[in-house]
Amino acid sequence: MNRLAPALLCSLLVTACSAEVAIDSDPISTTVPVTSIFEPTYAEVAIDLPADTQDLAVLVKEVTATLTVVNPSTVFTLNASARLSLEGNATPDQPIIYTPRNLPPYYAKSQELLSANFGPASRTEATIPSSETFLKAVRQPRIWFIVTNTISNATPGTGGLPVEIRLENAILHVVVEKNFSGLEGALGITGL
Repeated sequence: MNRLAPALLCSLLVTACSAEVAIDSDPISTTVPVTSIFEPTYAEVAIDLPADTQDLAVLVKEVTATLTVVNPSTVFTLNASARLSLEGNATPDQPIIYTPRNLPPYYAKSQELLSANFGPASRTEATIPSSETFLKAVRQPRIWFIVTNTISNATPGTGGLPVEIRLENAILHVVVEKNFSGLEGALGITGL
């Protein structure tokens, strides 16, 4: 009977619990050139996600991102923003440019990930919190980012180039949960 107790306990523990795993992506870095001066111009960019992200046998509980935003210009303040959309018209080969007068209807439904002024010669640590849109995006075959990088102010001086925002060491942090229900047959009293 004592031998049966650990087997029963193991069976109950495995069938009544789940495991939570945190996964970090490899860091990536990219640059966003200036798209406009004083009035924003938006660039919609499409990204196809790997097929194996769509049929995950896990529950995605949280998706966040951390990155460093760098403005290398010593003269210009840049207003940079990025939005995530689950619908769009751009393709991975063909970005689409919009102005405030011809924004697509789905722009209003897109989630703002980042929007701030970045002063000259600045390095800013940023965290993008988890959201419903971020959680849904992980399982989509294609997602769209709508980005802008606008010169919002200039200070006297030289050394204004390059005029770009650098997104450095961007890392996605994903927390997934795997439920172990259904294993009771293998680990139950009769399965041992």
